[in-house]
Amino acid sequence: MTIDDILGVERNFASLSTRDLLEARDLYHWHLIHKANVVATAVGLYRIRKSDPWPTRDRPDAIEAKVQAAQPKGERTFENSEVREYSWPCVLVFVDRWQYPAEFAAAGGPGPDQIVPKTLYMPDGRMVPVCIVKVERTVPDHDLLPAWNWPEHLIGGGFPLISEAQNRSSVASVGGLVTDGHLVYALTSRHVAGPDGHLLSTILGGHVTEIGASSEKQLTRRPFSEVYTEFPGRRTFLTLDAGLVAVSNLDDWTSQAYGLPPIGPLADLSERNISLRLINAEVRAYGAASGLLAGRIAALFFRHRSIGGYDDVTDFLIAPESDQPHSQPGDSGTIWHLVQKDGVLRPLALQWGGQAFLQSGTTFNFALAASLTNVLRLLDVELVVEHNTGAVPFWGKTGHYSLATFACEEISGSSPKLQALMLANQNRISFAEADLVPKDIDEATKRAKREGRFTPLADVPDVIWKNTASQVDGGRDPFPRQGPEHPVHYADIDMERPSDGRSLRELCLADHANVSVDFWQAFYDECDKTASKDRGLLPFRVWQFFDAMVDALERDDLVDFVCAAGLLAHYVGDACQPLHGSVLADGHEDGRGKGVHSAYETAMIDHQAVAVLAGFTSKLPGTAHPGFVDDGHGAAVATVELMDRAAGHVDPEDLVDAYAATPGGKSKAVTSVLWTAFGAGTIATLCDGTKALAALWESAWRVADGETRFTMAAMQPMNKNALRNRYERKTFVESLDLDHIRPVLKGHP
Repeated sequence: MTIDDILGVERNFASLSTRDLLEARDLYHWHLIHKANVVATAVGLYRIRKSDPWPTRDRPDAIEAKVQAAQPKGERTFENSEVREYSWPCVLVFVDRWQYPAEFAAAGGPGPDQIVPKTLYMPDGRMVPVCIVKVERTVPDHDLLPAWNWPEHLIGGGFPLISEAQNRSSVASVGGLVTDGHLVYALTSRHVAGPDGHLLSTILGGHVTEIGASSEKQLTRRPFSEVYTEFPGRRTFLTLDAGLVAVSNLDDWTSQAYGLPPIGPLADLSERNISLRLINAEVRAYGAASGLLAGRIAALFFRHRSIGGYDDVTDFLIAPESDQPHSQPGDSGTIWHLVQKDGVLRPLALQWGGQAFLQSGTTFNFALAASLTNVLRLLDVELVVEHNTGAVPFWGKTGHYSLATFACEEISGSSPKLQALMLANQNRISFAEADLVPKDIDEATKRAKREGRFTPLADVPDVIWKNTASQVDGGRDPFPRQGPEHPVHYADIDMERPSDGRSLRELCLADHANVSVDFWQAFYDECDKTASKDRGLLPFRVWQFFDAMVDALERDDLVDFVCAAGLLAHYVGDACQPLHGSVLADGHEDGRGKGVHSAYETAMIDHQAVAVLAGFTSKLPGTAHPGFVDDGHGAAVATVELMDRAAGHVDPEDLVDAYAATPGGKSKAVTSVLWTAFGAGTIATLCDGTKALAALWESAWRVADGETRFTMAAMQPMNKNALRNRYERKTFVESLDLDHIRPVLKGHP
């Protein structure tokens, strides 16, 4: 290695700090901002054209960078460039017109002095690279706006709030709850919160409800050097745009963000750690207008406006993931979270606005956001955590919804359109994580049933179908608590046949051909189980729903697909509950252990809900993917395998015996015994069921080639009335017992 290799300028670029870049931009401010075509600047990492080759052993990154820089190329945009692992620190200069050097010297051109330099030379010898990016500013595409998600019971981050001024309504997002030690406030954007005393409202439980008044504590902009005392920034203001709403009734609020998992600690930022490692970092948010948002930090300290010799900058310019919903008007006030390697979300920034760029005819909406650390420090408030977050049980009514909620977030990256579809319909299939509160879910489903309103799909089989039509619209029972819908929720696969003592599970796992209606009928007949209610057929119900999903996609009917997928969540939830696959479903035949089903499935989960949720969220990422299937029979086999794994996680006989050894009942003393023995296994089977459900959804999507069949624009929330129309129709994935289901199973011999 030569002296030039060690001391060469290219290698020293990597040593430039955030402060170095800001100092260079500040020094060259007038030189840059008045150049022809320049509309904004920022600091970040050099963007490499996607068509450029990657470095090789013979051409390392520094040499490759020099070679690439010397070659004339076309315009660089956000769309055709990317940040790579070897990208170097730079000042980003955004232009609205890309011009080549020859054009500046041509007659009528802007003149050679208007060329944006490739390098900024500092007085002390430092050299700072410049990366030019072409952008075409436009207005956000309002056609992308979905329906607002209004809170039913508790208001929290991600829900909309309404501000009335001058006979017009504005809607923004709630960021979250904060406190000054005396009062609790909702954090949002100042331009919507309004002046001190301004009243704001939301639609709570279907009714317009006043939620509180704006506080005098608010932020517009501050001198940059006042907020960042160690960073240069003459004649520069930092946009903050944060407001507080003193909430009227704290019982109506939750600190849990809608649509997001439990949040980790604040991403505390200062001049000491605002480094370029933040560039391209993954961030998440839930906007009131756009729903779940995914993006990456594109630049720091984006200078979005320059008037009268003064500049306005914002801490973060956040680029949307191209295949995900983009931030829209109405998302101002939402909090963006930094995604850590372990999946934990840490509150990072408060969105106050957006900047739309037009790329190849498509509008990309970038978010403009202020560091949450600065907002909290300058307002002298702290984040409120664990207020009304509620316990999250997993089985019973809340359990089916919980499993479905998490499954919507488990679609693999190879099916981005399905990812978008399931997340867009998460609150049709289930509830967002913020709403997985047992009391609230119970009240919501009872009210929907009573008033004939839409019921989220994952528990429709219990809430709606296990009723008579005279009791509830869509009920399928011919008589109270009797009908073919009941045996499809279980299968006693540990039942042993008299002739050889082999269980149904053992026989099906040994030969997948035994997962057939004929074999199961003969098995039950030999065991003297001839009544319809005694012939559980859960795997065949999954087969039936798999066929329904594929059929819907092949008919290009996304409403039918989402409805079938949401309903399937219930049966997969049953399959991963160990007592739904056992003859010991509620104790031994002689009565020992009677009552174990509700004590384990409901009471224990309720009493240990916090521990269940913590264990679930930590173990789910490491849970093995069960693999994809090719047809309905494969889905039925996968269900038998899931039920087998559930029994491996929590052995039904051990569970019943452990319960029988207690005084019985559902006291915490009793459920604590069960939790000590079976807590880890319970968490494992819940994670397994969540992964299995997502895999079945994606398998059907793959079989029908959903990724090429549909456009990303079609991945929208389905109309609730259309979904309700489907599940209230008796013939929609009709409830059939074992002796009548064979004709509807595609591919059954």
